[in-house]
Amino acid sequence: MQKVAQAQVLHRSTLLHVDGQSYKAILFESCHDPLFTDVGCESIFQQKAYHSVLEAAPPGQMSFYYVRLEKDGRLLGLLSFQIKNFNPGESLKNQINGNIVRAARYKVASLLNFSVLCLGNTLVTGDYGFCFQPQVSNRLQTELMMGSIDWMLTLKDFKQIGLVFIKDFYHDIFEDIPDSPHCLKYHKIDTQPSMIMEIPTTWGNLDGYLASLKSKYRVRAKKALSVADHLERVELNADEIEAIEAQLHDLYLKVVEDVGFNLFILSQGYFTRLKRSLGDKFKLWVYKDKGEVISFFTVFEDGDILDAHFLGYDPEINHQYKLYLNMLLAMIDMAASRGFQQLQLSRTATEIKSSVGAEGVQMWAYMRHPKKSLNWLIPKAYNFFKPDLDWVPRQPFVDS
Repeated sequence: MQKVAQAQVLHRSTLLHVDGQSYKAILFESCHDPLFTDVGCESIFQQKAYHSVLEAAPPGQMSFYYVRLEKDGRLLGLLSFQIKNFNPGESLKNQINGNIVRAARYKVASLLNFSVLCLGNTLVTGDYGFCFQPQVSNRLQTELMMGSIDWMLTLKDFKQIGLVFIKDFYHDIFEDIPDSPHCLKYHKIDTQPSMIMEIPTTWGNLDGYLASLKSKYRVRAKKALSVADHLERVELNADEIEAIEAQLHDLYLKVVEDVGFNLFILSQGYFTRLKRSLGDKFKLWVYKDKGEVISFFTVFEDGDILDAHFLGYDPEINHQYKLYLNMLLAMIDMAASRGFQQLQLSRTATEIKSSVGAEGVQMWAYMRHPKKSLNWLIPKAYNFFKPDLDWVPRQPFVDS
């Protein structure tokens, strides 16, 4: 009750004017505030049970804000924001790979440190930073999002913001407001696509999936399954996760060290909190070799979507047992056998995900500097520091 009372004191509001109409925006700082709502929000990543975990175990001192949007006292939508300190050199250091030019770039980048205000969720890929009621048009949604950000940047809490980042839209939102001044503020950035696999009902299980593959991909998959055949795969409950959370975190960090771009590091205890909060909607599986945990993967059951989350393994053991490929195949089997329509595999490792049948779906993201005098530098800085996004799509299916 004390938390809620404190949040109520911190409420701030303004009126946003769009096309001759007035809309109320109310800012607050916790999903435990009575103003938070997931009414009309279909995804688990927009709901209180998930946001409460992020707030309880924030990655790298991340902080959270929400904006409730109303018209004449009626709910129109909810926006979710994250604030995170960002050092581009630290986040991109694993992209160097012996390249002298990159090493010089990221040495320069390591001198920079600034706060990023993100509309969206930096932990997952998808359009989870907003949830609007069905009657709100795309144009009004975009105007309200942009108006809310402009207002927030005038407040004392956000004076330290050095970059605004809005992420993961399935269409170019500024096409909805071509005549708006907001179009001049934001720079479109290219990102790796979201890797998504549609799951035909005809597969039924892993065998059905394997039968749909071209010969060389089927041979590759069966070989990976064969070298890991002796491993034990076990789903853990909350108490079991908590008992080995430190070990899971160490395996997760081994993967992070190999990834080209890292905006954050998960807090230890994150997986236990997810399991306790979400129950069967969140699952964590471990692979054991002679009783020893050598890797793990996690998934969310999000309606008719199976959504892959974080995983961990030792890179050397991964090479020996093809752990990453085996975990992808396990997720495909789970999606097919349990009737999910789609398997979402997020970004990163695009080529191997493409090789098992996932397709890259373009998503839109945008950046701006709060100060107009510096905003023109954003696309130049992004192109200077951005990680390598090149990859080759594969076509593993017989009918592709």
